[in-house]
Amino acid sequence: MRAQSRDGRHDAGSPARPAVRHSELADRGRKVLEAAAHLTGPEHAAVPDAMHDLAALDDRLAVLTSALRERLVSRSALADGVEAVGLGTSLADALDVRHEIHDHLSHERLRRLDAVEAGLSPLRKLRHPEELLNRACETVLSSCGFDRVMLSRVEGSVWRPWKSRAVTDREPERAFREWMRGVPEIQLDHLTLESEMVRCHRPALVTDGEHDPRVHRPLLEASGLRSYVAAPLMPAGRVIGFLHADHASAPVTSLDLDVLWAFTRAFGQLFERTVLLARLGEQRAKVQAAMETLGNVLGDLASAEIELIPRASATSSDSRTDRPPVHSSSAALESLLTPRELEVLSLMATGATNDRIAEQLVISNGTVKSHVKRILRKLRAENRGEAIYDYLHLTITDS
Repeated sequence: MRAQSRDGRHDAGSPARPAVRHSELADRGRKVLEAAAHLTGPEHAAVPDAMHDLAALDDRLAVLTSALRERLVSRSALADGVEAVGLGTSLADALDVRHEIHDHLSHERLRRLDAVEAGLSPLRKLRHPEELLNRACETVLSSCGFDRVMLSRVEGSVWRPWKSRAVTDREPERAFREWMRGVPEIQLDHLTLESEMVRCHRPALVTDGEHDPRVHRPLLEASGLRSYVAAPLMPAGRVIGFLHADHASAPVTSLDLDVLWAFTRAFGQLFERTVLLARLGEQRAKVQAAMETLGNVLGDLASAEIELIPRASATSSDSRTDRPPVHSSSAALESLLTPRELEVLSLMATGATNDRIAEQLVISNGTVKSHVKRILRKLRAENRGEAIYDYLHLTITDS
């Protein structure tokens, strides 16, 4: 482990905490800008509002180094040895600070992105969308380094604040949650920040909410948001919600924006996966129920006794109790369905898919779907399994 240098600065191996290191670099950058101001002009002096963001500070230092280089090779500087020494010293200090800022930001980016990945890991084990949504805000706080987060839903042309979590449960936070419970829907006006995220599919950074015209004013007043980042949730490429996040006592930075965006993109993929798994489970249950129904009727047909009784008596005694029988004979079935619908139903009974039916009957897949919908409606069937049950029950017993 390397120690501090003689001027008290930490090098890359210093164990200083990220927040402390951030403050040290911001202070050094400010001093370099102030020291060079009398050499290059007041336009390169430190701007207090920009000193919290090391990336913004680095941009100002980049402009300063360019100005120092130009001044250093000018005739006046070459003629004045004292001025040349001052310019050279300021240039070296600026380059030194920029190097350390780059090193710190690189390490900090990796550290925070690693924390995001670690926070997402437990979420990958979840199988239900509701569980995932209930863990969203908590995970943002624990893995992304924010002090407060809000999850919102997008419904058509409006969005609604939905859930909020903070590291502390102070009165302002409780008041904000109370406001959320009674807040009406917020229109996605084309001038608002949220509307911009829906259109552009990109996150947004607000450095001065008080004077940013894109910010929804009631939200600003209720939450006390002044500087925050926001990102859209986009499973399957469609915006269904937002995450807003901020710090309790410090403005957000461009790194905060990147961190929240990384989390939101990964979370959107996880949410899409859990929704698909849930739908798959529902469809599997429906198919299993349909196959069980089909198995029962085939079992009944196979084990039925052969008796010398009229066909009508046999079918009437075999009617199901769960829903009224749609027909009493295959003739009635034929009178209810069109010839083409009967063809589709007969192929459905063989287990053919819509694509296979379309190929067999030389029609489009969309036409097959329309036929299936009409068949289910006419037979009062909940699904394909019940329609097949009716078909087999009537046609096989009539044969």
